Amino acid sequence: MTPALAFAQGEEYHRNNITVGIGAAIPTGSATSYLSTAPLVSVGYGYRFSRLLQAVAGVQFAFGAANNSNIEQTDLGTVQGGDREYMVPLGGRLYVPTPLKRIEFAVGGGRHVLALLGACFQSRHRFFEHVLHVHIARRGGYGLASARYYLDSNHNFHIGTTYQFISATTNGQAVGDLPANSTRDHWSNIAVEFGFSF
Repeated sequence: MTPALAFAQGEEYHRNNITVGIGAAIPTGSATSYLSTAPLVSVGYGYRFSRLLQAVAGVQFAFGAANNSNIEQTDLGTVQGGDREYMVPLGGRLYVPTPLKRIEFAVGGGRHVLALLGACFQSRHRFFEHVLHVHIARRGGYGLASARYYLDSNHNFHIGTTYQFISATTNGQAVGDLPANSTRDHWSNIAVEFGFSF
């Protein structure tokens, strides 16, 4: 057994991990013809079965990647629509053993669900009615690499960064620049994360 692995197995760890992050959702490949870079917000939860293995789930929100600019004239004036990209990763992480007490590195991957919703607004009796156009993934997957630094010796609080590559086949209604047919979407997401472990 290597010294690094022995260190990793002997050190205490917290099982529950909550993270929030901000960053950018960056389309790559052919997706750049109908999607653009957008602000990204993420929330995630991880459960560590051991010092090295963790199951993770979360939700990510990107805002305006499809450039949906539906403009509606309503009783209350002109209202501009928009679009939201919802990304739901379900997978796991493998933590790389190191002798560093406050720094951790991990790689991981799993399944990914994408849903892109575009909304325009109509007025009915002075109340807004949302009209949603949905483009959703039929299948997809992701891979990631992350690094984090613990701010305290008890490993309760950390800051870090995660790079995530997503590939998914989507299909549905047209949303903004996104065409109404099957597309293969690729995203490179990068975020700065803040976390709490207990």
